[in-house]
Amino acid sequence: MGGFRRRRAGAHCCDGAGCDVEWRCVVNKTLPWVVAGLLRAAALGLLWVFFAGLNGDYLIYGAVSVAACTGLSLWLAPPASAVRISRWPARVWYAAALFLWFVWQSVLGGLDVAARSLRRPVRIEPTVVTAQIQLEEGHARQLAMIMMNLMPGSMIQRTTDHTGATSMVQGGGYTVQPTHVELHTLAPELDPATQWQNLQRRVARAFA
Repeated sequence: MGGFRRRRAGAHCCDGAGCDVEWRCVVNKTLPWVVAGLLRAAALGLLWVFFAGLNGDYLIYGAVSVAACTGLSLWLAPPASAVRISRWPARVWYAAALFLWFVWQSVLGGLDVAARSLRRPVRIEPTVVTAQIQLEEGHARQLAMIMMNLMPGSMIQRTTDHTGATSMVQGGGYTVQPTHVELHTLAPELDPATQWQNLQRRVARAFA
């Protein structure tokens, strides 16, 4: 009889404090995924609107694309830490500032590229500039590299170590640790190294 009572008590682990602990455990496990999914979907949605506009004919394609990319990003890069609500206001503020800065830089870059292509002779002097990587390996660095390649006028052509050796992904790691990026730009006066450093600082604040 005593054994039956012990099993019975163990079967109802959600009674009283036990239920509260179990519920908190479930919330702690699922909340980071929910928040990460919502934030990534919002960011991808804004990018879609920025590049494709608010044309109603393409909204269904945008919704499907955003949902698919959000799911893929969660699978490839799952949330690595618990959600800290106290950090949300600062993150939202800096993320919004990053997005507006990115849009403005993209507009300026697009106008500059258009102006250079219309001039005769064309004012293009392609060159390669080396700049340091300040962000640690992870989502923040990946986002910065993607955003740098989306802005007109300059792009990352490869990552290197301090000696200039090319860093490549091999067997789940790098052939050499990447410490610098090589930026291909249409003209030296565009100063892509400064733009890259500003981008890294803004991304770091959004991920802080």
